[in-house]
Amino acid sequence: MRRVWAGIGQAVESAAIAAAGIVLCALVCVAVWGIDQGFGGDPLVQWRIAADAWLLGHGVDIGITPGRETVLAVGLEEAGRSWVLSAGAWGIGLITFWLHWRSGGRLATLPLLDTSIAILLGAVATGTIGLLVGSSAQHGVASPDLAQAAVLPALVALLGMGAAVLAAHKHRWLLAIAAALTVEERWLRSIRAAFRAGFAGLVGVLGVGAGLVGLGLLLRFTDGLLLLESLGVTAVGVIAIFLVQLALAPTAIVWGASWAVGPGFMIGQGSSVSPLGTDLGPVPALPLLAAIDPEAQPWMAAVVVLPVLAAVLVGVFVRQSLLAGSAARPVHWWELAITAVGGGVLAGALLGIAAMLSAGAIGPGRLAVTGPDAVLVAAWGALEVGVGLLIGMLAGGKGVGALAGGFALPLAAEGEGSRIRDFFGFGGGGGAAADREPDESDEDDAEAGAVGEVVGDDDGDDRDDASPPAESAAPTAAAGSDEAAAPGEAAAPDGAAAPGGATGDHGGPTAVGAASPEASGTDSPRDPR
Repeated sequence: MRRVWAGIGQAVESAAIAAAGIVLCALVCVAVWGIDQGFGGDPLVQWRIAADAWLLGHGVDIGITPGRETVLAVGLEEAGRSWVLSAGAWGIGLITFWLHWRSGGRLATLPLLDTSIAILLGAVATGTIGLLVGSSAQHGVASPDLAQAAVLPALVALLGMGAAVLAAHKHRWLLAIAAALTVEERWLRSIRAAFRAGFAGLVGVLGVGAGLVGLGLLLRFTDGLLLLESLGVTAVGVIAIFLVQLALAPTAIVWGASWAVGPGFMIGQGSSVSPLGTDLGPVPALPLLAAIDPEAQPWMAAVVVLPVLAAVLVGVFVRQSLLAGSAARPVHWWELAITAVGGGVLAGALLGIAAMLSAGAIGPGRLAVTGPDAVLVAAWGALEVGVGLLIGMLAGGKGVGALAGGFALPLAAEGEGSRIRDFFGFGGGGGAAADREPDESDEDDAEAGAVGEVVGDDDGDDRDDASPPAESAAPTAAAGSDEAAAPGEAAAPDGAAAPGGATGDHGGPTAVGAASPEASGTDSPRDPR
């Protein structure tokens, strides 16, 4: 019953998340419809627009077949040709992903079977909502793909919950895979570092892309205003266009990252936007596109260095935290190589996936091809991030010395790691992290240390409470010494060493039972002195 209720609860929550996203899109459409159009016309049109927007935000293709009115308005017969709108407004999908991420964090506390059932039922509920929304939005002018409407929203929800569960269990899944593939423990440190470095490198490159998009909008702010004024929209229309551009912001960030990496992107077949050159044809009148400089400047080629610098910074954090090393377990050259290569490949693959998701059709004809080339972005991203990681790890060690044993590079000794903890998920540096068991997370170490300190304090309190008076314990603690122990050096409890360091005949710690006759209740004679 516990599993049944957990699954039902997650299904209801996932359906509510999907409904919240649809209602948000519908509210924007209703606001524009009511203020600009006075609630005139067919209200189902507003529902279909909201449904199409929500589905498009989850990657669902929308088939567009313009009516005869469009052909007459444009004056071209080609305007009546059918085409597919496939450029995703991923800002809407990220809301679904984030809310399911929060749900997955709660599900991670359940047993594995219960968690799996709840995730599955949550994805099924989201897919069911998507299918119902897609079916209700079918129209001769715009019709969503029903198969994608049932699968892609469910996949977004599944990825959100699954990623949260994996993050909650940290690297236990990696250890399970390593055990299944019989991977030796000595390889796990570099493999874990490669995963962290790859994800952090992806975040760094996307951050560079976001910064470039923001800088472009700031420098060409006037052009953006002119584009907005050319649309002739009202105040409510301005707010609606702003929300549309927020939904398109993830796509713009990926395009900016692709431009920084080097290959750039296209806005229409035959066009090219890259640091080496820009060749643009007619583009949609969207203020967000004003960030594109129609003429490439010579200095723009230097932008390619920014992703490398971001990866260098990540490499420094990796070297001073996950790969700090110690005298007992130094870092080997092959660990740095595996981390750099693995992190670069992972970051490049993720960049390629992001580029593929950001590409698609935004109009008929030449506008059917827009976005970056996923293969080129993945290749160049892997190369730049990998080189940056290697440089950062080589430069991030302290006390660079000769090769130890011909293979080891003790670039950072224990305790010399970076003080910045939990940056990109990196734990504290030093050999302690390297010498521990692989399945112990950084947070577990911190918690264990805190518990150890508390236990130590409690033990100290117990010693103070259980110790005999200082006057009776002083002679025993001072055995073999010419001066008595201080009052603060009272004898420790049974089985513990005396704080003052008193020892028995064999050099071991003197127990209270043997050294304190009054406390033990025996008639053993005192020290003659």
